[in-house]
Amino acid sequence: MNFHDWRPIDAGDENGYIAPDPLNPGVVFGGFVARQDFSDEQVQQMPPTFGQPGKYRRTWTLPLVFSPIDRHVLYFGSQVLFRTADGGNSWQVISPDLTREDAGVPPNLDATTAADTPRGKRRGVIYTIGPSYVQAGEIWAGTDDGQIQLTQDEGKTWENVTPPELTPWSKVTHIEASHSDAGTAYAAVDRHRLDDYQAYLYRTRDFGKSWQRISDGIPEGSFLNCVREDPARKGLLYACTEKGAYVSLNDGDDWESLQLNLPVTSVRDLVVHESDLVIATFGRSFWILDNVTPLRQMDAHVAAADAWLFRPEAAIRMRTGSDQGTPVPMDEFLAANPPEGAVLDYYLKERASAPIQLEIFDSEGNLVRRFASDDVLHKTNPNDVPIQMEWVRDPKPLLAEAGMHRFVWDLRYAMPKGVRRSFWGPAGPLAAPGNYTVKLTTKGKSSTQPLTIRLDPRVKTPQDALTRQFGLASKLAARLGEVSMGVQQIGDLRKQIDARKKDASGNSELLTALQELEKKVEEAVEPDSDADFGLFGQALPNKEHETLPQVEGALTRLLVIVDSSELGPTTDAATASARWEEAAQETLAHWAAFQKEDLASVNALLEKVKLKPLFLAPMNP
Repeated sequence: MNFHDWRPIDAGDENGYIAPDPLNPGVVFGGFVARQDFSDEQVQQMPPTFGQPGKYRRTWTLPLVFSPIDRHVLYFGSQVLFRTADGGNSWQVISPDLTREDAGVPPNLDATTAADTPRGKRRGVIYTIGPSYVQAGEIWAGTDDGQIQLTQDEGKTWENVTPPELTPWSKVTHIEASHSDAGTAYAAVDRHRLDDYQAYLYRTRDFGKSWQRISDGIPEGSFLNCVREDPARKGLLYACTEKGAYVSLNDGDDWESLQLNLPVTSVRDLVVHESDLVIATFGRSFWILDNVTPLRQMDAHVAAADAWLFRPEAAIRMRTGSDQGTPVPMDEFLAANPPEGAVLDYYLKERASAPIQLEIFDSEGNLVRRFASDDVLHKTNPNDVPIQMEWVRDPKPLLAEAGMHRFVWDLRYAMPKGVRRSFWGPAGPLAAPGNYTVKLTTKGKSSTQPLTIRLDPRVKTPQDALTRQFGLASKLAARLGEVSMGVQQIGDLRKQIDARKKDASGNSELLTALQELEKKVEEAVEPDSDADFGLFGQALPNKEHETLPQVEGALTRLLVIVDSSELGPTTDAATASARWEEAAQETLAHWAAFQKEDLASVNALLEKVKLKPLFLAPMNP
């Protein structure tokens, strides 16, 4: 991920909220308020106060939030709550002043804040808006002077439901309404301006009639900036604090660090995007924890098991950007991409004493791919790539150590044995969208989980076209495996002939036979003339007999072409594949006949003089 993946926006400036339009992903609202349309780059200013009487207070950041129930409705906070249901064309005030009448200036207020205190008794603003996910009309509002207000009728009436211990100058930094229950909400409170650096996190399950403090496990110094509930698992909470991120699996009763590789930094906001956790820091950085599926499934059964295979999130089959084939220089700002393929998480209580195995089967029970912890993995030769090795991603091992592990299957079938791969390809056929089964085996015991592969939602290719693509790619890969084994046999045979020629010195008949055999082998390895031109120039077979390297090169390029997109094979690709399939069969038949006749004849002479015969390993790709 690099600068190509970002674009600047004007709405929101550097300090305001950004609220993407849930009905139009090409439109965002931001700041105090502006609407930006990416389709024509128009930025329309539409401040909510413009059509209202009175004076309105503000601070550096004011909340701007869409309703999760009615996606036409957008809320904005000052000391009152504003609402629009027509894209900002008109705004209505739907609350009285929700802040404290007089917050005062307590003696423990830090000097900088005290010096910057606005004049007048009423100084506060609404700092967070928490509309309900389950009950229309339920909206929570928290102020920066320590109040929590609730309406259950879309602003017609309001009730002050502030926890009794929340004193003035307690900033309610965030309120999260429950994703599953009406009347349940979570409030994050920051009191560091009062020289109080404890973590204050509150929960209510009765519309604010009572609150419980739920901060156990978050240490002093990590005061709260936000709290979020996971939309997929009730009671799974995430907290942003001044020194990092925390997670609770039991609705806030207990918390533990979710820091992992995150630096100690002020985490200001957090969102759950599908199965990913995205945070924003005060250091103006974004961090993403990809795929929190294991957290959603963590329970006592997992903790007690010797081994556990988590149910994987659906895998999206998509093509990643390539930066036009030229990697961005390593001195540019770069960030890791999310895993490409199916993310398979598993847990081992102890280190496995024998190799573990991970297998994927299709819907008919056919083996698609097998991985083992003792696999010998391919390592790229630095001399084979024209770029820095930092850009090369060699396969990673299946780990058998104790603890949590994440393995990523790239959604591809294995290439046949013997196929020579480079940085540019080819790769095995992509698994078709559909239902699969993942199987983990350790210590002789197996467990399975279903896996779904979905097509990139932007792609509209019909299933039958993808099936044709998979069938053709599979056929090309299988034939390429046979041809590649033949090429390897030729290379091995050439070395053996050189050795036998030295042994045959003085035996003119044998030496002549070996030289004649060598000549025929050299004719069979005429190089691929198109090897230096990439995919351009690949044509139909134009000779009576193509050599094995020429067929290998053609099949390799055809496999890359057929696999190059999420589209069915073109007519030309299908025609070329059929013609090169015929050429491959003919070339392999010639090679088999050579072994049966020419090679056998020379081996008879070698055996006659008691020399080791020429041997070719079987062609079992």
